[in-house]
This record gives sequence, C-alpha cells and structure tokens, in this order.
Amino acid sequence: MDCGGPANFTDALGLSWTSDVNFIYGEAASISVANETRKQYTTVRHFPADSRKYCYRLDVTSRTRYLLRATFLYGDFDNNNVYPKFDISVGPTHWSTIVISDANTIESIELIFLASSSSISVCLSNATTGQPFISTLELRQFNGSVYFTAFENQFFLSVSARINFGADSVDPVRYALNIWFKMQHDVIFTDVHLSECFFKQHLLII
Repeated sequence: MDCGGPANFTDALGLSWTSDVNFIYGEAASISVANETRKQYTTVRHFPADSRKYCYRLDVTSRTRYLLRATFLYGDFDNNNVYPKFDISVGPTHWSTIVISDANTIESIELIFLASSSSISVCLSNATTGQPFISTLELRQFNGSVYFTAFENQFFLSVSARINFGADSVDPVRYALNIWFKMQHDVIFTDVHLSECFFKQHLLII
C-alpha cells in the first residue's frame, strides 16, 4: 500500500502498489528527499497527535502466514522539523515504537504472523512528539510451512536483524532477486555467502 499516494501503480520491480486515497482518516502529504526516487516514498499519510488509534484494515486468509512490513520516511512533511515518535500496533498487540531521528532516512519494521481471522488491523497512535505517519504498508502471503513455529498461535515473529553475509555490495537485495520479498542488508566478507534472519518473539493479544 502506497500511503498518501494518489493512485495505484506498478513499480520497476513489477510490484503492485495500492493507493490509500479512499482512507477516510488522516491527510496525505508530499515529500521530497534527495536521492530517493521511488514513487512510494514521495508521499505519506499522517494523523492527528491525539488519543485515538488510526487503523488500516487488511484482508487476509485465516490460518495463513504473512509478512507484514511498514516503512516511514519523514521528509519533514509537516514543515516543523520535529522528529515524530509514536506507536504502531497490530490489533491490540503493540508492535513497535517508531522513533524518527533523521528526516531523510527510511525506518522499516517487519513481522511474520499466522492469521487467526479474515482481517487484521494495523494502527498508529500515542504520538509523544510530532504526528503519527506512514509511508508504505506491505502484506505478503507465504506458502506452505515457511517460517512455521510451534508457538505461532500465541506469538508473532519480529525481525531483529537481516544480514546478507558475503555480499558483493552494500545495496539491499529484495524481490525479484529475493522471492520472499525480504530485504537483505549486506555485510561484506570474502568467500562466504550466507543469508541469515534473526527474529524475536512477541506475545499476541487476542
């Protein structure tokens, strides 16, 4: 989902992005960041810094695993140069506290979960500085037993780190070179090629 974007589009990688133009909450804003030309990072959707939760509802298939990724590029969308700090949750379960420390750097978080119903809600709230905002929201379905855990009914997996050992460059690797839509961030060594993910478990609140 291209948050704040005016229309659907397909990017250079062949990934389809859906606009949230019909989302009734918040406001869209345009941003411009040096050396960032991807269309999905030219807009954001931001929300009032009040006591409410502002939620996106996403359709899923029950008993199916998904990758959920949210990204945040501030870009001084409000012309205040006040770095936002706010919470993001999946339904009632706290996912992360987003702390922006650079207007021109993309903050990215992701988790893997087993859907327990036909929809999930991703909510922004509790701003302590600035306004809650979001740049993109991605939902990718996994097939089969990929990322199966014995505790997936009670926990989701939150990515702590993802490193592509032995890479030839420091550029991130993602779809279509990485068919699971994961973004591998590279550490350069020689004669070793091992892509590794590190996860931590979070208790799900039902």
